[in-house]
Amino acid sequence: MKYLYTIFFIVSLISVIALYFLRPDKSILPQDVVLRVNGHSMSQKQVDAQIQNQGYHGGNREEQVESLVTRQILIQEAQRLGIDKEENFRKALKLYYEQSLIKVLTDRKLSSMTVDIGDKDIDRYLSCSGKIYTFTETPIDKGEMLTAQGQQHTVLFDNLSESLRVLLSSLQLGESVSKFDTGTEISSIRLDKIETKGAVEPVVYDRGLVKELLNNYQRSRDIDLWIHTLHKNASVTVYDEEKKIHD
Repeated sequence: MKYLYTIFFIVSLISVIALYFLRPDKSILPQDVVLRVNGHSMSQKQVDAQIQNQGYHGGNREEQVESLVTRQILIQEAQRLGIDKEENFRKALKLYYEQSLIKVLTDRKLSSMTVDIGDKDIDRYLSCSGKIYTFTETPIDKGEMLTAQGQQHTVLFDNLSESLRVLLSSLQLGESVSKFDTGTEISSIRLDKIETKGAVEPVVYDRGLVKELLNNYQRSRDIDLWIHTLHKNASVTVYDEEKKIHD
């Protein structure tokens, strides 16, 4: 119940803020008004800010202002119909708020990361091309490895997915590394064998693209490890309603 009250408070607060910025601003001096749409007055500063915030960068100034006018007309019509007071609108507003919050958080985390991909990393990846890789993938459920469900695969390195190529290229024989899906540990990959006999000619990969691939993988992995750590440190209780019924 406390959670519901918190959500209601957040949604109500966002609604008040949204309506505050959408309502006619009576504090604007008459000589400062540069745009008025059905009584909604805006100053030059407000017009410039909204054009920038809404991403109206294309076209000339007249087209940008026209887009802003259209937006204001549609907002006012939605308010006239009472859409801003409907539950679906409040839910959409809450979802937008949460998505924006998560995006700002992850963007801030990404900007704070330092990834250094050197020539040795690129050379190690390139040296894998044309070789046969044997590895074992074992599922992980709630932190436990399901060893009995592990499967061994033998595949040409270049036929693997990009994510597996990058992952395997970072391993030594016998080493293992976890795979994640949005912070959740889903499997463990162990490198069992590397063979050159019967392999094909190496693929000529672009070093610049390989560097970008390794960089993106490392950043993605760092984010997954960060989310995984947040999960481990969080206090989570799942109430299984179906289990309660059967107990």
